Amino acid sequence: MQEQAVAGNSDKEINKAFTAVMVPVILVLLGWAAVFHQGLVTAITIWYNSDIFNHCLFVIPGTFFLIYLKRKALLTQPIKPNYWLAILVLPAIALYAIGLAGEVQLFMHAAMFGVLPVLIWMVLGNKAAWQILFPLVFILFCIPVGEELIPYLQQIAARFSVDLLELSGIPVFRSGLYIEIPKGRFLVAEACSGISFFIASLVIGCLYAYLNIYSTKRRCVFVLLSVIFPVAANIIRVYGIILIAHLSDMQYAVGADHLIYGWFFFAFVIVCLIGLGELLREKVPPQRNDTELTIQPGSPVTAARGGLISVAVLLMAAAGWYQFIASAIPDKQVQQFEFANTPQTKPLSEDEVYWLVWKAKFRSPTVEQYLLLTTPYDSPITVYQAFYAAGDGELVSSLNRLYDQDSWTRVELIDVSTSAEYPFAVELLSSPAGNLRLIASWYVLAEDTFAGKQQTKLQQIVTTLGGEPAHGAVVIMSMEVERRFLQAQQQWFMDKVSQSYPELTQQSRLAGN
Repeated sequence: MQEQAVAGNSDKEINKAFTAVMVPVILVLLGWAAVFHQGLVTAITIWYNSDIFNHCLFVIPGTFFLIYLKRKALLTQPIKPNYWLAILVLPAIALYAIGLAGEVQLFMHAAMFGVLPVLIWMVLGNKAAWQILFPLVFILFCIPVGEELIPYLQQIAARFSVDLLELSGIPVFRSGLYIEIPKGRFLVAEACSGISFFIASLVIGCLYAYLNIYSTKRRCVFVLLSVIFPVAANIIRVYGIILIAHLSDMQYAVGADHLIYGWFFFAFVIVCLIGLGELLREKVPPQRNDTELTIQPGSPVTAARGGLISVAVLLMAAAGWYQFIASAIPDKQVQQFEFANTPQTKPLSEDEVYWLVWKAKFRSPTVEQYLLLTTPYDSPITVYQAFYAAGDGELVSSLNRLYDQDSWTRVELIDVSTSAEYPFAVELLSSPAGNLRLIASWYVLAEDTFAGKQQTKLQQIVTTLGGEPAHGAVVIMSMEVERRFLQAQQQWFMDKVSQSYPELTQQSRLAGN
């Protein structure tokens, strides 16, 4: 087959040649999806259920479109597999195995979406992969990560919006995430952190820079702007909401119009970001001489055969390893697990649970229940217990919440490490109406209890890799408090948690026996 100039071929011929080149890529994608299907299912679930990561649904299709845009340049490069990249593939396979053993979705997602571009690079070789470098890196936006930034973005929005209010001459007092002005009180909740703005702006900024800006320096400047601009814009949004509420005597920007205002502002932010890109990008794109580009001869599948075989061997070895790990994780249990309650605890009925102001959000536990503990205060303590049998769901997951984020937001993480007899975490929550609630939580495993998610997950991984079933449970205690009695109620609550800790822990542990 003779080399032909790309510029001299019809679009039909070019697309036909491009389709042939994409066959090895599609084969890699199918093998990858088959081996990492468990992680892929959990990722898609997060993409679909979380507003923050809805954009991830379009990343893989968008990657193929971006590769299609580079088809002419890709066709001019020889396919020469790079077998040395197996060195990068092996750690990713191991990381996924650890994530699979401990059901650490972040490890699974980072490993599987990190290894996919490397596998494609391994099959196509250095020169061909270089032509589609950005589309391959763009795959990393499939990883649903970033929610960890929410507390920091809340603090930034609260602090600088207060500075703007002071510059506007409005008397203001800030206490943590609370902002008080003479006409009302506001809370910079998790929904006000601007995390959706931030992640969407970063994705759009990187995509715009790649498609419309050619200078490396200008691209870096615009990507930096796409990081800074949404944070600054969210500060102005929070300031604007409070300002509008102040000027309207709390008639506007405090209810549903608050959310509508947020969405319009988000659209405005994206338009402004693209406008900045138009000002920054080159007015005349660099000239390219397509007449010198030539399509490489030979069959792409034949050229990529060695790389495809190497990838197949790696994926089959990984699949065998993952099957071995899965064999150590019991299938969905047929045993009927239940909590053995004592006379001191009163389980709540479904009707009573329905009317609770605070509820935990844990996805599909093996068994769960709410209890009620009476207190000398007007508000009793509500207890939530959820037990997860090994192989029947994930105890520690980004989808599991100690509270409904639409109804409550964390105001403060209270340090109890020096005063508590047992390991547990205490948080102060607030509702949009200003109601306060304390919650204490801890995780129960076969032999240990932990206050934090990370220690719990690590111990579950170690247990599973040791061939033992990693049963686990969570216990949450919650009580409404008043601001004026907060210190006294907080101390009493922590004492009550310490008193109830051994009994509730034992109940949760016995559910697995």
